[in-house]
Amino acid sequence: MASLTANSFSPKPNPEFRAILESGPPPELPSKDPVELRNITNVVKDQARATAGPPPEGVKEYDIAIPTRDKSKISARVYAPAEGQKQNSPLFVFFHGGGYCIGSSKDESETNRVLALEVGITVVSIEYRLAPEHRFPTCVHDGFDALTWIIENSASLHTDPSAGLIVGGVSSGGNIAQAIVYMNRDNGQQLKITGQFLSVTNLLPPPVVPEKYKERYNSVEENKDFAIPPQEFIQIFMGAYQPDQQSPLFVPFNHPKGHSQIPPTYLQVCGLDSLRDEELIYESVLREDYKIPTRMDVYDGLPHHFWEFFPQLTSLVEKRIRDTVEGVKWLLNPSGK
Repeated sequence: MASLTANSFSPKPNPEFRAILESGPPPELPSKDPVELRNITNVVKDQARATAGPPPEGVKEYDIAIPTRDKSKISARVYAPAEGQKQNSPLFVFFHGGGYCIGSSKDESETNRVLALEVGITVVSIEYRLAPEHRFPTCVHDGFDALTWIIENSASLHTDPSAGLIVGGVSSGGNIAQAIVYMNRDNGQQLKITGQFLSVTNLLPPPVVPEKYKERYNSVEENKDFAIPPQEFIQIFMGAYQPDQQSPLFVPFNHPKGHSQIPPTYLQVCGLDSLRDEELIYESVLREDYKIPTRMDVYDGLPHHFWEFFPQLTSLVEKRIRDTVEGVKWLLNPSGK
């Protein structure tokens, strides 16, 4: 795979996305308070899921409780293949997006149901604790504790991590997942993670971009007119989360131990996303400098997390689901054997 750069992407919106932009300004987010915004969006999403109906035949969906290191409990939603209840299936431990402040384990349910049904993988979506009530690095610790507990209890989930253990997420959830992958590497690979899934993920914030990559880091400025969520909300979310930008629990890209022993990685990149170049740089470093197998799907002319913010882009949303299916299949067998 040749490295993609900013010049590989069109600066113009995809025709379907352009039609949405020309139809009028996008609706404003209903609140600038993270907790209030979370409550509002959860109600809206629950209503949409109720309209979508129950999981399809062949998928079993349920919630579990997981203990954490501070003797609290978090929940997780399991999307399991019905056949997987009889035959142990591989595992995908998944982290939803939402800027560390909003979202829930029910997010991405359509995709997770398709993965369970078509790939035969059990997806466990983690309900990690959110900011501002729980600041950095609580959600990372929650995620690592959840992953450890899931592996220890894999038999009760009718799963077999040795058949494949993928850790990943969307947007901020991908950042949490990446931190966990590196934590596990630093702990001597105690958990045999076999694949990393990073979808429109924040990996390298502007203040800590190494000098050698700055010429390739243009998407924040180039895509500022298409920033979703708006920069104002990103600042609100980061103010609530309060991450340490020098910590590998937030920016594993700058990990002092580098990227050796990181598993095969699948990435999804949107051309009009301000995060675009972070993912492109990371993918090239894994592949070129560390010879780690990578796979990447790109969505030219589309903004960050478009399937969440613009579900009316039905054909493009469906393509992203199909790409996810193929990407997860590849993570389960990156050598193609």
